[in-house]
Amino acid sequence: MKCLIIKIVATFLLSSLSFLSFSSEKEVLDTIYKWAALESDLDAQSELIRDDRVMITSKRWPNQADNLMVQKERRAANLSRDPDLKIIATISSPEVRIYGEVAIADFVRRYDFIPGMGEMSPPNFTYITLVLVEEDGNWKIAHTHNSSM
Repeated sequence: MKCLIIKIVATFLLSSLSFLSFSSEKEVLDTIYKWAALESDLDAQSELIRDDRVMITSKRWPNQADNLMVQKERRAANLSRDPDLKIIATISSPEVRIYGEVAIADFVRRYDFIPGMGEMSPPNFTYITLVLVEEDGNWKIAHTHNSSM
């Protein structure tokens, strides 16, 4: 009887742990999709990013404040030329691995720049790897690596 109770408790605990892992993966994916959806609102998007985030594109940006300032200046310059410009970012094929309070996610991000006037450009595809850290129950982006396709 004692052995049966131990098996039941162990089964319950193991199933609880797998639920927690699934829940965390869903939370990470929710963060990533929200990050992509906020591409046209950089201030709101920055709430999902740690202050110490490092971003790697064609160069390394170790300072999130400078990175955000440059992104906002570029966005303002683009909007001054085309006030109706829309930017849509979508994510496909995300893979998430969780290691305690750290998650690594990789996926393909598609950027569509939809001008208010002029010619449409083809979409831009990028491989993305994110490292996210869980803080106070929320996942925040600590590292971003972009690679052109």
